[in-house]
Amino acid sequence: MGDEVPYYWKALDWNALMTDYPPPPLFERTVATRSDAEWRELQETRVLARIRDAWNVPFYRRRWSAAGLDEGSIRSLDDLRHVPTFNSDDLKAAIDAAPPFGDHHPFGRESLVDHLPLKLQTSGGTTGLPRTTMFDATAWEVQGIQAARGLWAMGARPGDVIQIPFTTSLANAAWCYYLGVHHWLGGIPVTTGSGVVTPSERQLELAAAYGTNGWMGHGEYLGRLVEVAESMNLDLHSLPTKYLQALLGNDSNGELRRSLEDAWGAPVYDTYGTHEIGLIAFECRLQAGRHVSEDTVFLETVDIDDPSREVPQGQVGNLVATSLHRGVPPMIRFNTQDALSISHRELCECGLRTTRLSGMQGRSDEMVKLRGQSVFPMACQDPVRADTRTNGQFLCVLTTDGAGVSKKTEMTVRVERRRPDIDADALQQDLARALKGVLNVRVGVEIVDVGELTEYTRLGGEGKVRRLLDLRDS
Repeated sequence: MGDEVPYYWKALDWNALMTDYPPPPLFERTVATRSDAEWRELQETRVLARIRDAWNVPFYRRRWSAAGLDEGSIRSLDDLRHVPTFNSDDLKAAIDAAPPFGDHHPFGRESLVDHLPLKLQTSGGTTGLPRTTMFDATAWEVQGIQAARGLWAMGARPGDVIQIPFTTSLANAAWCYYLGVHHWLGGIPVTTGSGVVTPSERQLELAAAYGTNGWMGHGEYLGRLVEVAESMNLDLHSLPTKYLQALLGNDSNGELRRSLEDAWGAPVYDTYGTHEIGLIAFECRLQAGRHVSEDTVFLETVDIDDPSREVPQGQVGNLVATSLHRGVPPMIRFNTQDALSISHRELCECGLRTTRLSGMQGRSDEMVKLRGQSVFPMACQDPVRADTRTNGQFLCVLTTDGAGVSKKTEMTVRVERRRPDIDADALQQDLARALKGVLNVRVGVEIVDVGELTEYTRLGGEGKVRRLLDLRDS
């Protein structure tokens, strides 16, 4: 490349980008009029383009050839089911085999300069190096467009001051929302970062000073801000909050949503995304399921135990996502290992005509077998939050009991009580009954005081709040 600078602003045909992946309010005007046949034609064209890209990538060529496929095997959207799925463990293995980026990228460190401009982001990294994903200009901007669509659908508008308590670091969530607010919505992003970077008390002080209209963050952290506001004697209803967009996770009975809405005096809208593909789905102002950005991703559900078996629409399975805009790197049939269901496409009163995602049931890679019963640790959230004697914080701890053929897994749910004067024995007994009713199996319950679980859950830090601690013998 020599001395030539690959200026970012020259990397894209911006008008073509907006035509191909319309930002708001253009998005509503296009998807509302698109028929099922038109959706299929668009998705099929983009899937086949990504398949062609992927044949030039060692990760895919190796896996697909081993499955008996060749470059002419996938000719339609229906043929996609023959392509084997992969998950985050496969990406980690690809990075270990071809560091530092992995052979799922179409280039290595030595040819990086030929593909500029690029942005490097990571996911994971609890042990060893984090999982690397490169973003070219298209992938970088489309994830911002995805975020802006979700914000617009819940009522965000130009000029809104929107606070983002995610840190603009190697993790991707903050960047996704920053791009959506700044590049594609005309809002004012307040990039405070997590509670580690900007303490929770300061988050609320800044919101009051700047007149924050909207927030987006993990539901648990937005709940943590409620507790901090109480300790500061701050009435959250005094803030000019119009909406909160949250990653609610498993909130099947709506307890977390209701508690946040009551405390903040504003509606809460659920959303779903992944590091690799961006904001896949979002709720509109009607809160009636999460709309899928179907021009950016093609979704399927597969059996949790057998990924080769498809699950019909409406039934819970592992979500499998194929990015329709990513060439660096391609993401073809990525098994997110998130358990949920997909609905049929229909016109919503908000004007969007898309398929929709259900709420999260849990992560299949965290599913635990207890005495023959499949248990999602996140299913503990509803009964814990429903009991007002707790502050909603919990941690599922796995241990082993016995040895040899008698060896079995046991789970104890540690729960923080709201105040030290609350009767721990009575709370323990009541939660044990409530959890058995939800999980269909008996689990242990241990009551602890406020803050004792933070070291393990990492509430207020970077990334997702952790609800599982595996102490089982290998």
